[in-house]
Amino acid sequence: MKNKRTLTITTIIIALAILATFGIFRNTQPVQAQTTDPEGPQRISFGMVGITRGQTARINVTNISLAICPCQRVVLNWAKPNGQLLRNRDGEVISRSVELQPGNSTFLDVDFGEVSPPTGERLQLRAVITVIPPPVGDMPPPINMMPMT
Repeated sequence: MKNKRTLTITTIIIALAILATFGIFRNTQPVQAQTTDPEGPQRISFGMVGITRGQTARINVTNISLAICPCQRVVLNWAKPNGQLLRNRDGEVISRSVELQPGNSTFLDVDFGEVSPPTGERLQLRAVITVIPPPVGDMPPPINMMPMT
């Protein structure tokens, strides 16, 4: 009798586990956090950070490409929590657009004093970097990396 009860409980637990697994994975759709189109611009967004009076936030970008290829075109921006680009007190977007050679770096700072947040207490923002690939005609031919024998 005890064995029959244990077998029944085990069967019920396994059946519930199978139903839960199919229920969880049914109709799931893959999502992407960043854009992955190799031919178009790639937009990279970061998590929110907060700065307050007397503080500065900085985005750093480095082209770590090891290939001998044209420079990478990058646009650095700051965005508000609602996705709008951050503007200084004159109404201009705080942004930097540069062409980075392999091994070179750049940065973009935003000082709390440059912007006027609505509350005046704390500014929530996130970094947004757009990498623009070079046109196809600008790409050099691939380098043969096979050792010669």
